[in-house]
Amino acid sequence: MPRIKLYIKHLFGTFIFFALLVIALFESKNYIQDILANPENYFKSDLLLPDLHFAIVFILLATIVVLITYIFYLILTLNTRSELAVWNATKSLALSKEQFKRLYESAPVPYLLLDKNGNIRDPNKAALRFFEVVPEEIADKDFFSLFAPESAAESDKFHRYYKTGMPINRQEVQMMTKKNGARWVLLSIFEMKNPGSFSSTGLAVIFDITEQKLLDQTKTEFVSLASHQLRTPLATTKWFTEMLASGDLGSLTDKQKEYVDKLGTANEEMINLVDVLLNVSRIEMGKLSVESKPTNVEELSESVLSELSLQIDRKKIRIDKRYDGLLKNVKSDPKLLRIVIQNLIGNAVKYTSDDGEISIAFRDFGSEKQIVISDNGVGIPKAEQDKVFTKLFRAGNVRGLSGKDGTGLGLYLVKSVVDALGGKISFVSEENKGSTFTVTF
Repeated sequence: MPRIKLYIKHLFGTFIFFALLVIALFESKNYIQDILANPENYFKSDLLLPDLHFAIVFILLATIVVLITYIFYLILTLNTRSELAVWNATKSLALSKEQFKRLYESAPVPYLLLDKNGNIRDPNKAALRFFEVVPEEIADKDFFSLFAPESAAESDKFHRYYKTGMPINRQEVQMMTKKNGARWVLLSIFEMKNPGSFSSTGLAVIFDITEQKLLDQTKTEFVSLASHQLRTPLATTKWFTEMLASGDLGSLTDKQKEYVDKLGTANEEMINLVDVLLNVSRIEMGKLSVESKPTNVEELSESVLSELSLQIDRKKIRIDKRYDGLLKNVKSDPKLLRIVIQNLIGNAVKYTSDDGEISIAFRDFGSEKQIVISDNGVGIPKAEQDKVFTKLFRAGNVRGLSGKDGTGLGLYLVKSVVDALGGKISFVSEENKGSTFTVTF
């Protein structure tokens, strides 16, 4: 308000100045007219100007008066206008800040501001409801100390990330609440630079996914139970099918033998599917045990190739083996590593066309070992490559292709097993040119 009064005061002063100039102009009207009518009295000239010229000159003089007045006004109000602009901007910023604060406080998602050490500074109401505390119970507390004991490793790791300015985006962890104990959350923490300062503030965002995790666990347990129950009848079916095919129960006609072979193939595929589902359920329930011991990776690869020999021969696929005498005695879990090799070579055979080529190479870098499996098959579309290791993913260019049926669980299982073994898996692929998968352990 004081600035507005000052602005009005300057405007009034400018008006007075303008009025004085106009009065002076009119007071000098007769004098100007006499100069123009009788220039010989004032100048050594016989020049006479008609009334029209007088009007033009008068208007020009009036315009000059207005311009001078406006310049005077600009000079007089320069500081006031600057201060008023700053005041308006400050008021607008304060209003925006107040609106942001109200949105922050009333947001349904838990937000917490953290200082440079990770201590909680300003939790919103949703965060207080999530942790079931009042502000005094959580203020200045180390945010990373609120992780559940089951997520202690993530707590230490994310604390280091935070101190080095590394963002944390949608990581699944368990956090402790006052009454309901540990709850699963998706945690994100972002660094926010403070304007005009080298300091920064962290913003922690929490999404409660406990109900979703419980639902997923229930589904996983159901799949595990169902798969276990399926194993016995499938094993029985396999046994009877093999007896029929062997002729122990009597000779079969060619047509009967054809149908028995198809039945055996379908039964074997079902057994493989049940094994995949069981392995996936064990991983998701955290019941996949790793038993490391000396492992001959070359023998594992050869056993897988022997299993797939009928498909390889039928499609006339060339196998380029580059074992180089490596990886004959590495420390790993042979059963789990075989699952990885079986799925990767199996996919290569399935998605490589007739007369194609598959390469299996071993590399030994001392502390790191690598298995590299390449093919020149259908490849994976670039737009879908970020989903390759997700559950139930199947690339769009193979869905519906004859003989290319799948569950979409193979590579998800491979990634989970490799993680359980403490390794890494990566790939490069180009549609219609093939794929290369590299397992490092």
